[in-house]
Amino acid sequence: MPQVRQVPLPPLHTLSLARWGQLCQAFNIHDQTAIEQEFNRIATAYGQPQRAYHTAQHINECLAWLDWTKAEISAEFAGHLVLEMALWYHDVVYQTQGSDPEERSNERQSADQAVSFLQAHLPSHPGKHGQIHRVEALIMATVHLADQGAEHCPDSGVKQTVEYPLDLAPWMMDIDLAILGADPQRFNQYETQIRQEYAWVPEAIYRTKRQQVLKQFLARPVIYHTPKFQQQFESQARRNLGDLG
Repeated sequence: MPQVRQVPLPPLHTLSLARWGQLCQAFNIHDQTAIEQEFNRIATAYGQPQRAYHTAQHINECLAWLDWTKAEISAEFAGHLVLEMALWYHDVVYQTQGSDPEERSNERQSADQAVSFLQAHLPSHPGKHGQIHRVEALIMATVHLADQGAEHCPDSGVKQTVEYPLDLAPWMMDIDLAILGADPQRFNQYETQIRQEYAWVPEAIYRTKRQQVLKQFLARPVIYHTPKFQQQFESQARRNLGDLG
């Protein structure tokens, strides 16, 4: 049975301006002022006080898992770089009480912010629209349980159409859900963090809704989409989720 991999992480609650800048440079975005302004906007979002799990810690963990998977992901430009851009943005908007007046999901609003930045600063070239669309679609892939509107607590009621880039979406979803297969200590911390983000929900209602979400993951033939993540996390994820039931 494979051991749960421990990934060395940067300081948990600090995002790396250097890494963000390198990613933007790889996209041929060279306006340093725009790069730093967008980084500050992203960092401020992940530092919002209502967050406990969807913070810089989660983004750093996702980036560490991305680095772990690079050898398996397409070497073309539209591979790991597009995934990384999507990971930076995928939870940049996270509200548990549905505050958007247009009833857009968190994922939709996060994707919109990514699209806005890339449209404004990505140089014009024949593949620009395709790159932006792939980043957008990968962010939308993190809906996971599309019929529920969220992967954590299904209370938003927001319906949406999700179009996945078939080559990269499995990696995006698996990286985002790697936490389910974390070691028990980190998984229990995750559960506590999610509860903190839904502190406004009465305990009995929260437990019922949370169990519904977790049971949907357990009911899948496999939780993870890629062989690499299945081998590394599938068994531990099922143990973690089963222990909560």
